[in-house]
Amino acid sequence: MRAALAARRALAGEAATTWLERVAVTLGKRTIFVATASIDWLAASANYVELHVGAEVHLLRTTLSALEAQLDPRTFVRIHRSYAVRLDAVKELRSVGGGEYRAILAGGVELPVSQRYRDRLP
Repeated sequence: MRAALAARRALAGEAATTWLERVAVTLGKRTIFVATASIDWLAASANYVELHVGAEVHLLRTTLSALEAQLDPRTFVRIHRSYAVRLDAVKELRSVGGGEYRAILAGGVELPVSQRYRDRLP
């Protein structure tokens, strides 16, 4: 599937791809817009995604995979089946043994990095 998607993007030209610049989040009867550049990390929660923006957390009704497909892969990277991070927010990568790592974010948050996704971090 990834190969098919990559082939389709190559035919269409990667420059033609438009990535999300902001995400609409519904809060009761209001809708707020969260700039993707302000999102530090994302966490999967069943059919929802938690958008962590500084000290705030917003719930978005979608899956992490669906949202990840709309985000610029040069900016956001999946690090675990349940987590994705904005690369600029990652301050440090620590080995915890057994091929497992922890991503330490600028705000001090520690997130697991699984072996499967480790090679996605620079």
